[in-house]
Order: sequence, then C-alpha cells, then structure tokens
Amino acid sequence: MNYKIEIPSLKLDFTLPPSKSVVHRNLIVQFLRAIKTSGGHGLSAVPEALEGPQPNDNDDICATRACLKALYEGSQNDEEIIYMPCNESGSTLRFMISVGAAFLNYMGLAQKKKLVFLPKGRLIERPLEQLVVCLTKRGVDVVVDKSAGTVTVSGILTPGCFEIEGNVSSQYISGLLMAQIVLPGFSVELKGELESKGYVDLTKRVVEENGIPNEGDWSSAAFLLCLGALTPNSQVILHGLSKSSAQKDKIILEILEQLGVHSSWNNDTVSLKSERSEAPSTLELDATDYPDIVPYIAIVAAAFSKETKIKNISRLHFKECDRVEAIIQTLAAVGVCAVEKDGTLIIQNQNCQNKKPEEAIEIKTFGDHRIAMTAALVAAWTGCPVLIDNKECVNKSFPGLWEIIENARI
Repeated sequence: MNYKIEIPSLKLDFTLPPSKSVVHRNLIVQFLRAIKTSGGHGLSAVPEALEGPQPNDNDDICATRACLKALYEGSQNDEEIIYMPCNESGSTLRFMISVGAAFLNYMGLAQKKKLVFLPKGRLIERPLEQLVVCLTKRGVDVVVDKSAGTVTVSGILTPGCFEIEGNVSSQYISGLLMAQIVLPGFSVELKGELESKGYVDLTKRVVEENGIPNEGDWSSAAFLLCLGALTPNSQVILHGLSKSSAQKDKIILEILEQLGVHSSWNNDTVSLKSERSEAPSTLELDATDYPDIVPYIAIVAAAFSKETKIKNISRLHFKECDRVEAIIQTLAAVGVCAVEKDGTLIIQNQNCQNKKPEEAIEIKTFGDHRIAMTAALVAAWTGCPVLIDNKECVNKSFPGLWEIIENARI
C-alpha cells in the first residue's frame, strides 16, 4: 500500500539518535574487550552487545547485536554452525566476517565451527571480493553463495599482515582493525589511496579508547537539515551534534551554505531556517567521503542550483539499491534531467524549477531507506503529495521518522 507524504511547513526541535557508525563499533569493540578480559572463559560482566535491543536501535544496529549474541551463544554450545542474522546491514556483514573469524580463532573453535551469515534483500549482491581475497591469504575461507543467499566463513587464521585495498570499502578495513583486538601478531597494510578515511579514523579511536560516547547521527541530521532547507516557512533545530565528529556527513552544513542556506551553532545544537540567499549557478562536489547523503544533496542541489556535478559516486551503484539510477529516476519524476558520466552525477535544472503535476508524484523506493527519505525531500521541495511504495524501509537507519515529520508539521 502506498504511503502519502505531504509537508506544507515544519517546526522541528529534535534530539538526534546516536550515530549508528559509532554504535556498531562500540558494541563490537566492547564485546571483544570483554572476551579478551575473560581469557575466553565466562564473562565477568555482560557487555552491552548482549543486553538485547535498545529503544533507539535501528534495524542495522539490531543486526549487529543479533550477530554478536549468536557468536557468543554459538561458542557455548556444541553446534558446528553459528548462524549470523546480519539482515540487510552491510556494515554488520563486512565488520563481522573478520570479527567472527578472529573470535573463533581466539576461542580455539576455528577447527570445530563455521559461521553462516544470512543476508537479506540486496546485500548478498553487494561486493565482498577484496575482503575475501585478503582473508584467504591468511587462511580463512569465505564462500559467497548467491543462490542460497549465504556467506560461509571457516578456517584458521595464520599470523601475519592483512593486505587490503584502501579505495574499495572502509568497512573492510574497520572490521580488520577491530578483529586485531583478539589477534596478536597481526597487522593491517593498506594498498593504494584510502577512501572514507573518517570512518577508519573513527574505528581507530573506538578501538584505542574501548568505545567512545555516542554522538548524534550526522547522516540523519543531513536529511533533516535538507528537509528544513526545502520546506517553506520552516525551522529545524537539532540537538546532540558534535562539530568534531568523525562522520564526514557533517559536510552537509558547508554544502547548504554554498547553496545559500545558512545555519548556526549553539553548543551541540544546530539551527536552520528555510530562508536563503542567492545560490551559485553551478556547484561541484566530491562524494568520496560522504556517499550516503548524495541522494539528499542531489535534491537540494537541483532545487537551488542550475547545474551540479557530484564526482566519485560509483559506489552508489552497490548500496541497498542502485542509488545512482534511483536518484536519476526520482529527479525525472519532477522534470529534472540527471545523468551519470564517468563516475560523476550531472544534474541540470536551468530554471531551478520543478514539475508541479496536478496529481501526486509517485516515487519508487526500491526498498532503500535513503531513497524513501529522498522522496520526502521531493514533497518538501515541490509542495506536492508524494506517494512511496515502502514506508517501513526507513527503519534501517531512522525508525519513527514519519511520525517525527508528522508531529512537526504546522
């Protein structure tokens, strides 16, 4: 059943949920530290990861909790297979392949047990090749069976250096860095240029400090700030953010500033009104370090700039859906031309106007949380009702979003 999004104007005063990037890492690192402290025997204290889902957890965090719980419980029984319910979470799968292999090695179970990951949705189709090659060189066998929808991990890790490409996925590197907690005699060597450096730096900090305070999520903030920028006569006030966050998505403030939308800081609070000054006719961006918020940027850029070029968007083809194609289709629904050329998304809206159809605009989400939220930005920009085919997919990163928007409408 279609869900109708209508956003006439907003007054939103909201405390952001914790960054899932931080929570994923905190749960894994604290779990591994607890295991190491126990020497592989009974835990003296239950780590947060084993306490069960918490009220603020999104679907991805629930997946990481479920995998850590399965890993621990599987180490306490006689079953050969430990099933790892990673759901649709790419972070969980990419982190836990290395972490799970390291855990079994540390517990002396690598000869007796194997891990079978159970990805859902499009996750089984997303790339793992570089991580597979890296782990195979160190004795771990990773079998991706697309027909069965499983990823099976087995084998004994041999000490040495993990060699991994730096420009494929920072999640591979982060998983290896966390795995080192229970892997004496191992190191990580990056080959080539490192992309998404902020997320690797975040992992290093969490590992070194055994967890860090949860920060407000800049990815969710980016969406809400874009929503406020596009919705007439609106104000958005967001609490719990850090200027020094390792999340590169905080660049949204700079991008909105370039587009004439101003914001202000007060301690951990960002305020934004939909008033704006004149935007430049052209905008050029490089999405290397913030690919997740490209769908949001594409809409505000189309609204405020005549031509926008967003470089290094190739990785968006391999997300929960082909986000490049989804963005192009979403913009086409409001009469804006967008094309991809040599890894660059080019958006042209020479009159900075949008199509205003007499009937509601229909946008296909492809089951992707970020495309569903992008549809909300279209509703804000056009002032037209927007129909989407899947409202629940936002639970992957932002449960309760539609209620938050509904309560903020004025």
